[in-house]
Amino acid sequence: MISKRLRALRKERKLLQRDIAKYLNITTSAYGYYEQGKRRADAETIKKLADFFNVSTDYLLGRTDDRKIYNNVDTETNNTKPLDYAKLEEKVIKRFLDEGILVENESISESMFNKVLEYGTETAIEILKLENQIKKISL
Repeated sequence: MISKRLRALRKERKLLQRDIAKYLNITTSAYGYYEQGKRRADAETIKKLADFFNVSTDYLLGRTDDRKIYNNVDTETNNTKPLDYAKLEEKVIKRFLDEGILVENESISESMFNKVLEYGTETAIEILKLENQIKKISL
């Protein structure tokens, strides 16, 4: 999905691949591989591309069709916390590659994503509950 979005955004702005490659400080062919889907952009590059095109990383990654950039705002303190889904995705994909669950340049299926979300959240909640209990006992 990212390859299609990058190409469409570049063409909308009437730019050449070399223009964006120069911004990213990479070769034109390296950027071309992103648009062809032959190379995966790391989290930092995805952030730079989102900034360059003024769209959200979620839009680039195909998670939403909404181009707007949203921030997680803590309404009590009015502090803005930028969301960093690309970094999380990169870590999950790296772990899946290391474990042999995912093959290089393969996308995570919806089923796999749902399992990560469901089981990961449940496990994190249980661990955090246990940590809180240990803290209470320690005091």
